[in-house]
Amino acid sequence: MRESKKIAQYGRWRALAVLLCASLCIAGLVCLPVTDPKVDLMDAVFVEEELGANVSSQDIETAISAVFQEPEKPDLVGSLEVKISSHFPIPQNEANEFANWIVQSADKHGIDEVLLTSIVATESSFRKDAVSHKGAIGPAQIMPKYWEEFCAPLDLSVPRENIECGARILSHLLEQCWDESCAIRSYNMGFPRVKAGKIFPSVERYERTVEQFKEVFAFNV
Repeated sequence: MRESKKIAQYGRWRALAVLLCASLCIAGLVCLPVTDPKVDLMDAVFVEEELGANVSSQDIETAISAVFQEPEKPDLVGSLEVKISSHFPIPQNEANEFANWIVQSADKHGIDEVLLTSIVATESSFRKDAVSHKGAIGPAQIMPKYWEEFCAPLDLSVPRENIECGARILSHLLEQCWDESCAIRSYNMGFPRVKAGKIFPSVERYERTVEQFKEVFAFNV
């Protein structure tokens, strides 16, 4: 884990170096003295060629993202990746994708990563193309007719955005509810029914499964 942090830190320093190089090259291009037009044109072309050869626009975009993106949680991502691949029959690279999507979405909406992971595990067993008989789709099993507008402009057919929508819904339910149990049940059967005090055996089983997965995915790095 310490090695991954060192690598990430090195990547950020390298990104800063790329940005500095790009800035200096651009500054040199802008500040060329205006004397002989032919010489200036040749100098400008030379600087532009050097900039294009050494620092592409993609390099600059990647560098900016690396410098200004939100800090990652490599320990948590790694822990979730291992546990997902250990308990579900999916490839390691897909487990890594799910772990990253979940951590990013949970952080963005201020919810517990382990809770979101447990919801996705209960809903779809980490199947990207899961579809229920009621029409819920994706890893977070979103019902488009209820939540498509709420989650716009996300594309619910894209697994990463589907999980992002699930995190947004869960955050919304946690704000409405009086405790986490209410939010878990509401994710399954809707907040109005939970608020009205309706209890179904299937919802109780659903909540128990989520709680069991919370123990499986508990962060203990």
